[in-house]
Amino acid sequence: MPDGRLRLSILDHTPVSSGSPLGDAFWHSTKLAQLAERTGYERYWVAEHHNMPWLASSTPAVLAAHVAAQTSTLRVGTGGLMLSNYSPLSTVEQMGLLEVLHPGRIDLGLGRSSGANEITTHALQPNRKEFGQSFAELLAFFRGDFPDGHPYGSIIATPGRDNMPAIWLLGSGSYSAQLAGSLGLPFAHGGHFVGSNSVQAIETYHQAFRPSETLEEPYVVVSVGAICMETDELAQRYHNAARISMVRAMSGEPGPLLSPEESEANPDGPRAPGQDDYVSEVLSHHIVGSPTTVKAGLEDLAKRTGANEIMIATIMHGYENRLRSYELTAEACLAGNPAQAGVGA
Repeated sequence: MPDGRLRLSILDHTPVSSGSPLGDAFWHSTKLAQLAERTGYERYWVAEHHNMPWLASSTPAVLAAHVAAQTSTLRVGTGGLMLSNYSPLSTVEQMGLLEVLHPGRIDLGLGRSSGANEITTHALQPNRKEFGQSFAELLAFFRGDFPDGHPYGSIIATPGRDNMPAIWLLGSGSYSAQLAGSLGLPFAHGGHFVGSNSVQAIETYHQAFRPSETLEEPYVVVSVGAICMETDELAQRYHNAARISMVRAMSGEPGPLLSPEESEANPDGPRAPGQDDYVSEVLSHHIVGSPTTVKAGLEDLAKRTGANEIMIATIMHGYENRLRSYELTAEACLAGNPAQAGVGA
C-alpha cells in the first residue's frame, strides 16, 4: 500500500461445494467476477490446480475467456497458468486470442509449478521443459524475435504475435521474485499458501527490480486467504469447515468442500498427521472474521509487505456465502472507490 490506498483483487480457485452440481461452481465464478467489476476490485484471476475434487480450476485460460466475455471493464487473467503444463506456442495462441478479443484487459500470470502431484504432473506433460527455456520461447513467440537460425523463427503465432497480454510472474519464493525484478515485470506472491514468506519474497523482488518498458517502478501483488462474514464466529465456522474438508481430501478422502453442519456432524474422518499440520500452517496466515476484523488484517498485510495490491482467495462452502464474503470485504475496504475501469499494472 505504498500510496496509502488499499487495492484489492480476487483469486478464484473455483471451489466446489457439496450438495451442488459441478457446473454451479463455474457459474458462481461468473457471478463473482461481475461482483468484482461492480464493487471496485482491481482484477480477477483464475488459479490452476489438478486432481483436486474440491477445486475445479483446472483450465484457467478457458474460464478466463468465459469470464472476460461476461464482463466489460474488469481486468481478467490467469493466476496462474502453469507454464510447465503447456507448450509455449499453445499458451501464446490461447492468451493472444484473449488479448485480441478483450484488448488491454487480459493478464497472463505465469507459474513454475504444475499445480498437481507427481503422477498427475506426468500425465499433464511428460516431457517438461525447464521454466526459463519455456518462458524465453513464450516471449519470443509473442514478439516474433527468435534469433536468426532458430528453428521456431519461421513460426508466426496467430493469434499471439504482437498481441501480448500483460505478463506477470508468480512465485512462492525467491526465483520468480528475482526474475520478475530483473526483467522489470510485475510480480505476484502466493501468500495464500506460503504466507510466512511474503515479506522476504517481496523484498527480494524490490532489490532485484530494474526499470523496463513494462514498468518504471516495481509493482507487486500478494495473495492471502480470507473469509469475511457478519461476525467473527460465523467466519470461523466456515474457516474450520474448509480446514476439515482440505485435510480429509489430502488424507485420502477427496471430495467437494463440506458445509459447517457436515463437518461438525463428523469432524474426525481421515486425518493424516502430516497433512493436518500442513493445512494448519497454510491456514494460520489467513484472515478470517467480521468486516472490521478482515479490513484491519488486510491493511496490516499491505503495510507489512509494502504490496501495491492484495489478491483475496476465499475457499469456503456455499456459493452465495462466498459471494457475500467478497461483498462484505468490498463494503468494508473499497467503499468510495470508483468501479474497476481497467486500471492497474
